[in-house]
Amino acid sequence: MPRPPVEEQVRQAVRNYLAAAVTKPAEEAPLNVVAVAKQTGFDRKTLKKYRLDVEVGAAAKQQGKAGRLSLRETGRRSQADALRDREQEIAALRQRCEGLVARICLAEGNAQRLGIDPAELWRPLSVPDRSVAHAGKFRKRTVEG
Repeated sequence: MPRPPVEEQVRQAVRNYLAAAVTKPAEEAPLNVVAVAKQTGFDRKTLKKYRLDVEVGAAAKQQGKAGRLSLRETGRRSQADALRDREQEIAALRQRCEGLVARICLAEGNAQRLGIDPAELWRPLSVPDRSVAHAGKFRKRTVEG
């Protein structure tokens, strides 16, 4: 007794997958014969035998058109999000700068209170004297016994 044809099962499985995959992005649900065959569990040659590769190609075009439209919307949204993020970052940096200025004023006030000229706080550090090497200054160890 010959094996019953599986054409209807294959067509139904592929069409169900294609209907779901058209709405998803290409990275999430790729639409090519090999990927569809892998997802449905049928051999790619079986899909080609029943001319389902044409349906897969048409679905891939639909997915591409839907993806381009969503990219435009995403681009608009991402620009608005980027501007909002930039404004928040500017506000946070402005607040940090104001906090640093307040700390500098506090340090200068404390220096003046302690009798230090606040202008001395901002004078550059002097360069250390490097004319004498410090490498040979080791103490000799004494052995106690």
